[in-house]
Amino acid sequence: MAAYGADVLNVAYAYVRNYHQAQDIAQDVFLRALTKMESFRGESSVKTWLLSITVNRCKDYLRSWAVRHEVQDEEQMALREAASDTEAEAVNRLERERIWQALQQLPLKYREAVVLYYMRGLPGHEVARVLGISEQNVRTRLHRGRAMLRQMLEEEVDRHERL
Repeated sequence: MAAYGADVLNVAYAYVRNYHQAQDIAQDVFLRALTKMESFRGESSVKTWLLSITVNRCKDYLRSWAVRHEVQDEEQMALREAASDTEAEAVNRLERERIWQALQQLPLKYREAVVLYYMRGLPGHEVARVLGISEQNVRTRLHRGRAMLRQMLEEEVDRHERL
């Protein structure tokens, strides 16, 4: 949990957009991994295996009856970074929130690829393994996801300039 807990939690949050539910899923992922340790074949890294479990658990949750009948909260995950310069940290935090909000607007298939590749640092072949798609499909999703993010952020800048 110490090594991969943040990765699992962030991937879960990218899917469910609810910090408390992401914590529950992360806890469930580690419990499942512990009980299924003998099924780990070593064909991938432990991180890839845990993130695969996370993605599958999130997809199960999103298909569940409970999620279709509950109100989603849009609370942001708390960022716990020490800042030596208050003004610089405030600017950095606003920028991270702006990018995170734009990322949350991406369709799920693009968001999951972008989060795994850029935010969790997985190489393309591991993203492909986690998502159960080809590496070419990962590259396509990353390209399209980046283009959508760029467009959203440029539109936001244009709106602010007009004000």
